Amino acid sequence: MIRKIITVSILAAVLTGCYYDKEEVLYPGTTDCSTLNPSFSTHVMPIIQTRCAIAGCHDATSGNKGGPFVNYNQVKDKASTIKSQILSGAMPQGSSLTAAQIQVISCWVSSGAVNN
Repeated sequence: MIRKIITVSILAAVLTGCYYDKEEVLYPGTTDCSTLNPSFSTHVMPIIQTRCAIAGCHDATSGNKGGPFVNYNQVKDKASTIKSQILSGAMPQGSSLTAAQIQVISCWVSSGAVNN
């Protein structure tokens, strides 16, 4: 019985000691935006349209917590939440953005989420 308890304890320690974190979450502010000037219409909205504003997520009929992301005002209103969710890997659900896509959105939000 004691042997089982020790085995389970060791197994629990090993399994909980392994995890995956994104560098952007662990070390916020390390994204270099100095060479990137993302445009909402050219860079951000295409990512939102293909990865977020899709059926069952944030399309025009979305009733989920985040609401729809089909125009600038809707995206801007949730910009800091969007940044937080993509940096943590919570969104988009069931997949992930590339490092370049994460950087584009993060830099756009950090630069004031302007409509350009």
